[in-house]
Amino acid sequence: MTIIDKLFFTVDRQKCLLPVTALLTLFVMNVSAQESDSLFQQIQTLQSQMAIQIIGMERIQNEDKVMTSGNPEQQIQQLFASFNHVVSRNAKGQIERIVIINKKQKQDEQGIVLPTNAQGSHRTVPVAISGDGSLWQNLDMVIDTGADLVVLPDSLIAQIGLDDSNFSHEKIQTANGTVDAKIGKLKELKIAGETVEDVATAFIPDALLGKNSLLGMSVLSHFRITIDDKMQTVTLFKK
Repeated sequence: MTIIDKLFFTVDRQKCLLPVTALLTLFVMNVSAQESDSLFQQIQTLQSQMAIQIIGMERIQNEDKVMTSGNPEQQIQQLFASFNHVVSRNAKGQIERIVIINKKQKQDEQGIVLPTNAQGSHRTVPVAISGDGSLWQNLDMVIDTGADLVVLPDSLIAQIGLDDSNFSHEKIQTANGTVDAKIGKLKELKIAGETVEDVATAFIPDALLGKNSLLGMSVLSHFRITIDDKMQTVTLFKK
């Protein structure tokens, strides 16, 4: 029995818990990571297989291949971990474009430069969050040095592996007044390749956030931050 036969056999026995195409995608991406001679080739293969646009390939030179594991999104994070990059998604939340900004520099030589997007008078940066270390969500968060904690909408709780037993209930002060919040911790938050663990976080009703998520001081206090409005970038220096 070939490995493809085994995949179909497994799917049949488990009553299609995962689509066959999803299993095949994971299999093909893992094989590519093992057989490609360089990171450049791995990313070229990824671009073809997932039908996504990758800009800035010329910035990847003589980089060794990267061994990857997990689902396609997790493998993408691993492939691009050494580079500052921006992921763009379509209305369905599917990745449609990745822009490679530059190779990350050592913290003692240069800060990590992140492109930002304007949101009114604020700026957002891409981050990945997990409540339990296994379920992840990628989102753009507003940089808010006035917020003591990371602030997220209630609707994300189950999506990142948390439930009500993980929280205490407190009142917190926001720009719109005092609100009831669920206070807990994210297991991990990743920003520009840096990981912050056990992040104090407040969850409040979606309607009060207006679809925003706030990157507060429970994360920002780990960095020195420089914001360049003209260049629309933020530079992070790990403390």
